[in-house]
Amino acid sequence: MNEPAVVNLTINGQAVQARAGQTVYEAAAAAGIRIPVLCHHPRLKPHGACRICLVEIEKQRGLHPSCTYPIVEGMVVRTDTPAVVASRKASLHLIFSERTHYCMFCPASGSGETTDCELQKLGYEHGLDCWNYAPNYKKQWPVDASRRFFVMDHGRCILCRRCIRACEDIAANHTLGLTLRGARAMICADDEIPFGESTCVSCGTCLQVCPTGALHDRQSVYLGHESQVTRTAATCVGCAMGCGIHAITRGNQLLRVEGDWDAPNGGLLCAAGRFEVVEPKPARILQPLIKRDGQQVEASWDEALARVAEKFSEAHLVAGVASPRLTSESLAAFECFFHDVLESSEVALLSGEVPPLDLGAMASLRDVAESDCIALIGGNPGEHQKVLRHLILRALDNGARLLIVNDESTGLDPWAELHLDLEDISFHAASPFEKLRTTYHLRVSGVMQLRKAIEPAQRPVLLYGSGLSSSVYAALRSLPEKARFLPLVKGANAVGAARLGLEPRPVRGDALYVLLGDDLPDGQALPQSEFTVVQAACRSAWTDAADVVLPAPTWAEKRGHIINLEGRRLPVVPLLQSPPSVQAHWQTFVKLAERMGESLSPEALVQLAGPE
Repeated sequence: MNEPAVVNLTINGQAVQARAGQTVYEAAAAAGIRIPVLCHHPRLKPHGACRICLVEIEKQRGLHPSCTYPIVEGMVVRTDTPAVVASRKASLHLIFSERTHYCMFCPASGSGETTDCELQKLGYEHGLDCWNYAPNYKKQWPVDASRRFFVMDHGRCILCRRCIRACEDIAANHTLGLTLRGARAMICADDEIPFGESTCVSCGTCLQVCPTGALHDRQSVYLGHESQVTRTAATCVGCAMGCGIHAITRGNQLLRVEGDWDAPNGGLLCAAGRFEVVEPKPARILQPLIKRDGQQVEASWDEALARVAEKFSEAHLVAGVASPRLTSESLAAFECFFHDVLESSEVALLSGEVPPLDLGAMASLRDVAESDCIALIGGNPGEHQKVLRHLILRALDNGARLLIVNDESTGLDPWAELHLDLEDISFHAASPFEKLRTTYHLRVSGVMQLRKAIEPAQRPVLLYGSGLSSSVYAALRSLPEKARFLPLVKGANAVGAARLGLEPRPVRGDALYVLLGDDLPDGQALPQSEFTVVQAACRSAWTDAADVVLPAPTWAEKRGHIINLEGRRLPVVPLLQSPPSVQAHWQTFVKLAERMGESLSPEALVQLAGPE
């Protein structure tokens, strides 16, 4: 591929080399020259509405918006002339006059050093100490608090349209728009209905790009400015997507989560990954609990581990089940403890699905967004891999075709060019004790239709679920080499667990070890056993029924790795410090092994979890 041509220009007397196709703003930013902006955001298409980024261009009449003006060879630009500064101040006065920007009550407001409001920051920089045009305080701008996670205050909106463009260009949800005109214009949802009743999916992308306090998060509002918090790059463990996030913490408390613009998910998050992880959980388990006379009482770690070691030594067979949200290091320690110490193979995942991973070249998340043909075969990204649904919709906005092969509605059906039905050919066991496995099949005629529909595509991506018949998987393996495949894995680290030989299946034993993090059973029945140990971070019906309960770290306190549906090994870093009485999962198994006269090497467990 040819490198873009180099364009030579001068900005504020400084010689600058930029890439052909860049705007004046982009060329200046790459050279370290700051041009103030409000409506512009680096992840959105330029809009040129706020007029804050105006610059002087030699031999051109008037001032021009740098965010939309393309560079040319020999261009001479000035960003700080008296005319430019005067124009910016005039624009700021007009923007402040349009709404009742009463900064004292705004969560984004602060001093010149601490404010999180881009408008207020520019006001400080340009010396605004009064309004040239007083706002109409008799006008009452509405506040829409109908959404569960964040609020829209129209009195603080500057109509930059960042939220609208983010909903269109990034999330591809197309919920937001503009209603009315002129001074009465407001952001609206769908057909001017409350945001909470609209097609908004609470991905929060609009919230993250808002330059003022118009959109603000319920959970973290007033809990600290950007200058007062710690921002840590991390990995979401809500599902198998493994989205890149920035966790915002203060005082060992998780305040909010934002999308990482530079991660493969491109800043996109779902409501679960952005908001639900911050919401309050059930009571935290901070001390081991032992059941005595039918009641759970607090105990020391030594006492609790001694009880577990005694009961496991007496048991004929010990079984174990683990959450798919655990790191590979925790799962490796869990498996080693069962195989090496208990000599038991009755160990499995509580849930999770990993389709075959050998169908062909693996697709990336970027491949999905840039594909010209997407085939969805089994599975439902809108339910289990929600960010993937946004990437599919973005590809459709860019002209991609959608083919759906499924036995149920996926929420993407209205966009499908071709829809083929899967047939349930499951074996229905006569005995309730036999494992039931659902299998779906696509007839040869359907396979030929699918193949014919994929043929014209240059960049086809096939998203496929588990439970398809062997002949369907064989047909997918035979597709042309240009096809890329992405498995619709269920379970944050189900792929990492599969590499360790762990998968969901029934287990049996007269003693049971349940390994959880901060995930909750959500109505699942606890497997029956004569003696049950549950290691978890939060109280639940399962911990209430256990004979021994051991504390566990939350997702924000773990260190290790997970493997996402692309096959990428992603780091899980501690965002918060665990309480002193809570230890890592692997430490529990090392200590428990010692109690039972065996030893587990922490170094060996790390190696078993996979190479760096």
